[in-house]
Amino acid sequence: MKVLISLVGGLVSSTAFAPFELWISTFLGLFVWFYALDTSNKRNQIFGSYLFGLGLLLPSQYWTGIYVGSFPWLALCFMQALFFVIPALFFNKSDRYKPLIFASSYVLVELLLRTVPFTGFGWSRLSYTQTDSPFSVLYPIGGVVLVAWVIALLVAIRSLRSLIIVVAILFLSSLLPKSVQSTGEVKIALVQGGVSNLGLDFNSKPREVFLRHLDQTRKLNEDVELIIWPENAVDIDVKTNKDVYQQIVDASKLLETSLLVGGVTKSSAGLNNQSMFFTPELTQIYTKRYLTPFGEYLPMRSIATKLSPYANEINDFVAGTHDEIFKVNDKSFQVLICYEVINDSFRDQISSSFIVVQTNNATFGDTAQLDQELVIAKVRALETGRSVAYVSTTGVTSFITGDGKIISSLEKFKQSTLVDRIQTVEGMTITQTVGKYLEPFLLSLMLLLLLRRVRRNG
Repeated sequence: MKVLISLVGGLVSSTAFAPFELWISTFLGLFVWFYALDTSNKRNQIFGSYLFGLGLLLPSQYWTGIYVGSFPWLALCFMQALFFVIPALFFNKSDRYKPLIFASSYVLVELLLRTVPFTGFGWSRLSYTQTDSPFSVLYPIGGVVLVAWVIALLVAIRSLRSLIIVVAILFLSSLLPKSVQSTGEVKIALVQGGVSNLGLDFNSKPREVFLRHLDQTRKLNEDVELIIWPENAVDIDVKTNKDVYQQIVDASKLLETSLLVGGVTKSSAGLNNQSMFFTPELTQIYTKRYLTPFGEYLPMRSIATKLSPYANEINDFVAGTHDEIFKVNDKSFQVLICYEVINDSFRDQISSSFIVVQTNNATFGDTAQLDQELVIAKVRALETGRSVAYVSTTGVTSFITGDGKIISSLEKFKQSTLVDRIQTVEGMTITQTVGKYLEPFLLSLMLLLLLRRVRRNG
């Protein structure tokens, strides 16, 4: 029975993700899981924890199998659920420090989710679910690692005094002065050109997708400082197709505005997923560095082609080697392309005035993936204190403040342009400067507490 309770806990926690976004569900589900751990034998602790992982991952990552079949979705979830067994392995009901060990072991779970295997798939991290809760104050202080540790610690604490201390620390954290300062505003247009077909064949007519974004851009009747197209808006290589290149240049000249477009080019090494900056000529390029496994490259290709008929449809991309800082007037911005938004280390490299996230969600149709990725962008806004210009082919194109609030957005799948002003800043948050040290510190703390337990037990 306790094993099934853990499964229920995972299912409850899954509702903290889009489309439900019930942040309180994170705590309810984790509380149920911890209760099951604290009242079960070791065998049931391990099996129950695995079921908690399945209950959390299967619903929240269901969209991964919409167009490629159930096998990849099930394989991913059943593999990642193994990571949730780790807290059970370290759990000891009589250990006075079990709340600290449980919280730190959950940090380890999220570390594995985002790193193992093939650079991981850290999409369904419960630390992403608190952007609209009182715990959002933790993001600029310690990032997703601190949020993960605190939410796990709170459900494990049984002492009222300890709980009061933790809540008091959270309250004091909300009073800390901001470590980034406003430098003004920038007016931006985000073009959501849409596609004709949702799914894997969204770009079966690449010129059509390009023309949809071009036509929408030409309709712009406001003066802006920057126009941004989403990822894959131009799947025709502008380096070899002079007609497409010239039409982008002409649009930039016509509107007297810099234009950032997402496109795919081909080099001698392979395909590149890029952000290309026209001012009006092509002056700067950023190449995506953090590639999506099984989306932009295929690990273990020889095996994968035998398991899925879709494997041969994946062309391997080549990763970029360095970041780029773009300039528009006296403001600067850096780009994250789609999957890069979940990379914690890229967050710490952001030093520009604002962030641009270019993504192509047409591949995932009308699924929860669209809203889930937008929430992760809100997390990055909170962690860096920076506004985010988030543009997608199909939605949800939005402007996000440095406080993680959406100030304007477009309806999903609507071909339209979103224009707004966002704040620009300078400086770095605490998360960006020292946040990377928090994870090894908490894992070291857990190791010391486990060694203490071993010594005490002889």
